Amino acid sequence: MVWVTLTAGALLLFWWVLLAVAAVRPPRAPLFLTPFDLQVPFDPVVFPSRDGTPLAGWWIPHGRARGVAVLCHGYVANRCEVLGVALELHRLGFSCLLFDFRAHGESGGRTTTIGAQEVQDALGAVDFVARFSLPVLLFGSSMGGAVSIMAAARDQRVGAVITDSAYARLAQAADSWWEAGFGPVLGRLCRPVKYIALLLTRTRFSDAEPVREIGKVAPRPILLIHGDRDHLVPVEHAYALYGAAGEPRTVWIANDIGHVQARVEQPENYYAQIAAFVERWFETVSAEKTIDAPSGEAASS
Repeated sequence: MVWVTLTAGALLLFWWVLLAVAAVRPPRAPLFLTPFDLQVPFDPVVFPSRDGTPLAGWWIPHGRARGVAVLCHGYVANRCEVLGVALELHRLGFSCLLFDFRAHGESGGRTTTIGAQEVQDALGAVDFVARFSLPVLLFGSSMGGAVSIMAAARDQRVGAVITDSAYARLAQAADSWWEAGFGPVLGRLCRPVKYIALLLTRTRFSDAEPVREIGKVAPRPILLIHGDRDHLVPVEHAYALYGAAGEPRTVWIANDIGHVQARVEQPENYYAQIAAFVERWFETVSAEKTIDAPSGEAASS
């Protein structure tokens, strides 16, 4: 009986380790679409993360840009995931930078931390676009949304944030992922995997808790988008983020929508929310410029 128990325990531990390794070293999804396919001019770029990890991306310039948008994709995805959003932001007057997080797409790095170290990647992207001296918008999908919140909290050059299906705390989100994939019983059995993943990546849960940092984004505006049928990152994460955020803050909960699916299933409503948010932000930016301008310049504008 003892040997049976020890064998079962060893097999369970082995299973946990395999899952943890798979989680932090996921297969790289290939790029399946480029701006060229959609007849949009772009330039391939490579730039460093704040910690030096090389990151690959696309720069989509706008001839009369009102701002610049940095788009952050989700876990086990790449920059193709947010290309549709980038094209809409480009239509609204943004030059856009799309890039692959570490250990994703064509970027360097061997392991992902699902948000903790990826903040350095987003900050490297902000460094890249800051030279254009334009208002900076961060858009993030799922993991990228959590990263966008934390990056904005740490860099005042970010002027506004839009997230789609962002988690509030990585530890809670990880539990939801296993239960969504394996069911409630096996999902609960997989919960120790996240602790092994921490050991493999040398990170802490406190390194990926945007709900603790979102208050620092204010008074810069933030738009939180979430589906009420999201099983991977339940809608409670959006409510937690909204409750912790300062003003101005906006939340849009899409009805009968799953994880990052609002842009697919309700595109008109989705992009209308983004367009309205962007226009309000630009109005605020213009008003601030008028107030800060010398009296003669303000009078002549």
